[in-house]
Amino acid sequence: MPNSTKVTEAAEPTESTEQRPKASSAKLTAKEAKNAIYIDYEGNMKLPPTLLGWYVDGEYMASILEPLFETCENRYKAKGIFIEDHTELALRLIQQAEDEGRLIVSWSEHDYLLMCKVLTPSDAERLKLIYRNAIRTARPWYRKKFGPLPEKASLDFFEDLLGFHVPERFGLGLVGKSLLLIRGQIKDGRGYAELTNAARDGWTAIVRHNKLDLEGMEFVLRKMT
Repeated sequence: MPNSTKVTEAAEPTESTEQRPKASSAKLTAKEAKNAIYIDYEGNMKLPPTLLGWYVDGEYMASILEPLFETCENRYKAKGIFIEDHTELALRLIQQAEDEGRLIVSWSEHDYLLMCKVLTPSDAERLKLIYRNAIRTARPWYRKKFGPLPEKASLDFFEDLLGFHVPERFGLGLVGKSLLLIRGQIKDGRGYAELTNAARDGWTAIVRHNKLDLEGMEFVLRKMT
């Protein structure tokens, strides 16, 4: 996705495998997919993430991680989203997963690596035990059913295959551009009320996109398992 942290597995950060935390390669069971905490980051390439959304038991939640975007807190069509320290949120989600016997799941290890970056080595080890990469379930499922994958194992490919519809206005390509537009206007000194209509619409579209990605990921994995 242009200008966005949302990438397919092939475009994940290019650190060598020796430098990168290694995630589990285990596949999800039906029970694990049903109970998982699904996570998804949004942001611009080469910048720290702006938003982290998570989805558990059919409920969507999100927090703003980038202090610059504080003016976007709790806005129309994006209620209940407040700024939160990235490390504190990561630890809270890990603790919830441990306390409730859940796994933390994302589509590709990109999100896992972003979370690891703000954790101490010991907390990163806690995350490693409870984290699963959804692609590790999706790819072998497809191969068993249909044969070799015709393209990269992207979430939108599996959503289309299994019948999860994402409206075009919330689909690929919008996050990076919308974040750049909003970022530029905030840096010019504008608060949320002074943002252009396109920028405000962009913020609600980012949140909607994030929510749909999480709902779609859960839908796809529950269909597979």
